[in-house]
Amino acid sequence: MTALDLLRDFLSQNTIALLFLTIGFGYLLSKVEFKGVGLGVASVLFVGLAVGAFGEGRFKVPDVVGQLGLLLFVYTVGLQSGPGFFRILRQRGISLTLLAVVSICAVAVVASLCATLFSVNGAIVVGMFCGSLTNTPALAAATEAIGTHPDAPLIAVGYSVVYPLAVVLPILFSLAIASIRRIDVARETARAEETAGTKTEAPVGKNFVLQHAELVGKTVREALLIPFGVRVSRIKRGSDVFVGVANTVLQHGDVLRVVGSELAVQRAGDAIGPETTESPEAERKQVDFRRILLTNSSLVGKRLKELDLENTWGAVVTRIRRGDVDFFPTDETVLERGDRLRVVAPTDRVADLTKYLGDSAKALSETDYLSLSLGILLGIGVGQIPIQIGEFELKLGLAGGALLVSLVLGYLGRTGSLIWDLPLEIDATFRQLGLVLFFASVGIKSGAQFADAVSGQGFLLISIGALLTFTSAFLLLVGAMWILRLDWVTATGTLAGGQTQPAVLSFIGKLAKSEAPTIAYSAVFPTAMILKILLAQALLWWLHLT
Repeated sequence: MTALDLLRDFLSQNTIALLFLTIGFGYLLSKVEFKGVGLGVASVLFVGLAVGAFGEGRFKVPDVVGQLGLLLFVYTVGLQSGPGFFRILRQRGISLTLLAVVSICAVAVVASLCATLFSVNGAIVVGMFCGSLTNTPALAAATEAIGTHPDAPLIAVGYSVVYPLAVVLPILFSLAIASIRRIDVARETARAEETAGTKTEAPVGKNFVLQHAELVGKTVREALLIPFGVRVSRIKRGSDVFVGVANTVLQHGDVLRVVGSELAVQRAGDAIGPETTESPEAERKQVDFRRILLTNSSLVGKRLKELDLENTWGAVVTRIRRGDVDFFPTDETVLERGDRLRVVAPTDRVADLTKYLGDSAKALSETDYLSLSLGILLGIGVGQIPIQIGEFELKLGLAGGALLVSLVLGYLGRTGSLIWDLPLEIDATFRQLGLVLFFASVGIKSGAQFADAVSGQGFLLISIGALLTFTSAFLLLVGAMWILRLDWVTATGTLAGGQTQPAVLSFIGKLAKSEAPTIAYSAVFPTAMILKILLAQALLWWLHLT
């Protein structure tokens, strides 16, 4: 017996070793990029295919591994997308959503025609439909729907053949349109940010001397917060330094530390008086400032004004850091667990205020498994509700049900004492873990069939996959730019959302150096994902596989 035979025997008897071998090598491959574009964690799928082919059909992974991975991935995506999705949908998402629906339906029609015209196995075509749109939950829903059908492993084969091309082709197509139209990226980005009204800008702080009489005698709220949207973190009056809470009455000669967006601060400064190098910095005997981690569960999901920090604690929040982004908060800012609040407060109250807000890294690392379990159970239940269309019955399945429920729960934030959302770090960890478990499971199961399919119909399958991906990319990008008259940056964000493809979003985000593409992506992504899940099952029925 050779060393390879011994390794094959060992892995066939040790599923855990098999999984982590696949995940480990997949992670290494995910670091390989060409000009900033790579497969990401989808690399685990391709390593799984190679491992499965090596196993010659002997490697088995329990179905529950892939199902658990998929649930974790989809549920955490929905929790993070929920707040933005419903807000954007009300503002401008209907037209973008309709465009995505048309493009995805067109891909489904082309896929069914290709199955008939080129006599390609229906299961492979369904997998190619999912892969050309880079949609893992649709793959899972189709796999679940086909059950124990002999062709079930071929769905993952079709997905895997098309997926790499589906990552690269939309990016190349977007660049081609930019080149043909001679797009000025900076100008298009400015246009996108102006339309979205959500330009991300780090807050700035400047010092001004109050000399304009019209502000004297007014409160900070009346003079600056309401008309300019800025906050006063500290005020120096003579030798005293104190916090500029909303009801502080301003006096002539006050030195104000004003915080907000650069434009807002400058406008406020014009109304206050000349900028000064004199800073209202105290020796921290009177006023202190620090970053405090929000981990008090009773405060999560509340608006900043509901905490009433200014009246209760004499404190002002001038910045919030969420994830890797610093932003200027308003009274309506909804607080999330793990937010880092930059708080300015009287020195003798900082310790008690810190305890009130939580500031516990240990508490942040703890997951509320009750809300997580309840949310996933609700998703499983919703996923099993049948949707009857004539003689055909559809289900959202594990993926679709979990996504729909988590979008709603993410939007709600909390229900009574139940906090539905997860800290960003924990959400990201669960999302990545779920995705690699699912990809490893699917890849290992489908490896043997993948090698056979590629050797037999490789060129044809790749050609069909390119056609499907191009159909989607063309309709999304051209429709957004020529029909909806959107800028190139927003149109490419729409393309990323319609493809449910993070690589495209990452590409345009880095190129534009802006969050504007994320607005369009978030508007399209949930609807596109659910529609793909349903259409993947509809294709199975149409091709007589269920």
